[in-house]
Amino acid sequence: MSLLVESIMQYLHGLAAAILVGKVVLLSFVVAPVLAKQLAPEQFGKVVRQLFPAYYLLGMGAAAGGLVSVTALLVIRGASPGLSAAGGIWLIIFLAEAYCRSPLTPQSNAMRDQLKEQESRGSVDPVLKASWERLHQRSLYLNSLVLLGGLCLVGLAS
Repeated sequence: MSLLVESIMQYLHGLAAAILVGKVVLLSFVVAPVLAKQLAPEQFGKVVRQLFPAYYLLGMGAAAGGLVSVTALLVIRGASPGLSAAGGIWLIIFLAEAYCRSPLTPQSNAMRDQLKEQESRGSVDPVLKASWERLHQRSLYLNSLVLLGGLCLVGLAS
């Protein structure tokens, strides 16, 4: 029975890592570029705003599944450097995804709305623009961190 549970947990760990990497690669390198080419900037922004909450929630779900499976493997097998590293990576990914879902995305959307309002009046606050650009850059860095962490997890899960 223990061997069956261990095999299932190992499979779930690998599946969670695959889902995580797949969602980042699909959105970042397929969906977003295609939408950016096919839609006007205003339409693109509306679609992306609808995608991001689900995108980050999927990442949080994958990370939670990864954490549960790694925790179970730690209980079954005992502590090891690889499993401990995987647990730490999953925790970092969960926190990054949760932060991006809220508060980062709502803050970014609110700032972007303010900037659009200012642009329509012909006067943009440079401090607000710089703040939004920093927040957007942070989301890109965190997305890259999640992808890198996910790739590491794929290696650790095999």
